[in-house]
Amino acid sequence: MALDRQDKALREFKQIIEDLVKLLRASTGVELAYMCWVNHAREQFVWECNSTNLPNVMFRDRVEFRLHYLDAYKAIEQPVQLKVGTDVQKGKLSHYFDFVQAQSILIIPFISKGETVALTILESEHEISESAITESIHAYNNALVNVLDTYLEIVDLHEQQKEWDAYEDSLNHIDYRSHRVELLARMVDEMQRLVPNGGVSLLCSGMDTWNVALTARDAIAPPRLGLQMEEKSLAYDALEKGHPIFSMHFNNSPRRISSQEIHTNGASYAMPVLIHDRRQAVVVAYDNDPLTFKESTQHKLSNLARVAGLSIQSVMKKSGMINDMLTEQFGAFVSEMWEQNIARALYRAQQGDETRTWFGFVSPDDISGLRTKFRLEELQHIQTDFVRFLNPNHHGETGFIGYNSDYVYTFFIQSPREDAVMRWIDSIKTKLAHGFKLSSGSTINASFSAGFTEITADGSTPYMIQDKAKRALSEAVKNEALDFFEA
Repeated sequence: MALDRQDKALREFKQIIEDLVKLLRASTGVELAYMCWVNHAREQFVWECNSTNLPNVMFRDRVEFRLHYLDAYKAIEQPVQLKVGTDVQKGKLSHYFDFVQAQSILIIPFISKGETVALTILESEHEISESAITESIHAYNNALVNVLDTYLEIVDLHEQQKEWDAYEDSLNHIDYRSHRVELLARMVDEMQRLVPNGGVSLLCSGMDTWNVALTARDAIAPPRLGLQMEEKSLAYDALEKGHPIFSMHFNNSPRRISSQEIHTNGASYAMPVLIHDRRQAVVVAYDNDPLTFKESTQHKLSNLARVAGLSIQSVMKKSGMINDMLTEQFGAFVSEMWEQNIARALYRAQQGDETRTWFGFVSPDDISGLRTKFRLEELQHIQTDFVRFLNPNHHGETGFIGYNSDYVYTFFIQSPREDAVMRWIDSIKTKLAHGFKLSSGSTINASFSAGFTEITADGSTPYMIQDKAKRALSEAVKNEALDFFEA
């Protein structure tokens, strides 16, 4: 119905203009009156309508500025009178065929917002007395202003309605029956539609820190996966206060997430995701244009975050609520999270994103020895210690650790450096040279094997990427001379 109303408004707008041109011709007594829009962007005159009783007049739909005599008058602000044969040659009046009757021309500009947007032209076999028709010209221009303003208002209302219809569609995509990771992934993608010159990132707790765990598929210059949230950042402020916070950025301040961000400009809006009154995540939406974050946009963003939280809450009992809903018991991110990120990293690589992403598996070497030496409860604490230790942020790289199975973890590392994974592995080996200190206070000997692959636009599927990394880990475990292997 909205589209029908807009089409109806456009038809009526055009009909009113045509009627006004007819009335202007009748009131001024000229033989020909026509009106054209001045499209400065495309450098064209676009004919709207004409009124005449002459049999030898025909207009083209549009003509380039440089090909028409009106080019010299496209920016006039006052009516201009011309004499045919003196000011303009008959040959340039291309809308006549066979012969040209016109002897006098009056060009009337239509000004909107300080720019000449249309020209109305009167042509007559006799001299046109501008003073005699001043009242008709004023009435015509006033009517044109009013009808244009009314039409633009109708179009604006229609655009606003479409905007809210799209927002309703976004809410409908937040399906409570989906897994919580998929639901949050849809949430950030729907938010992305509201920030066309920016992006959306989701941060949550894992590995005993708060990190970027997910970014919108089409985000522009997103922060790297695993980027650790710092105090004195917008994300931290929103998380601490428990309500959305908007901020513009001046001279890279405040930071959105971390001081490691290269550039922080435009504006950002940070929103906590509350589930059973617990702050389980924080979403940061940013855009290079601060004007994007008008009140209605902020309302839509915060409401999407609220609906997502309530949708997850509706299927998660408070009594069974875990501390960090997006991690396993050892603080490593759930498999759905890293599977979602493989697909997104692959999509971004296919779109030409230059950020390099590696995915892999890492595991301690002497698993049977650990199981023999420690009790089950102690082994669980040890796995938590392993996940914290392997966190790439503790080794100067950006990434996160995911859970695959007991003693087998996944990892993501994102970096512009081609040796990022090797730097992470070298740092692990260096820190383990004198043993691995447990949270219980004791020290054990530990070493790790890793297999990994870079996610590139080589035609691989998410399943193929996982399979490559698994085979690389098997190769590293089989060959005792290796502690890592790249597929």
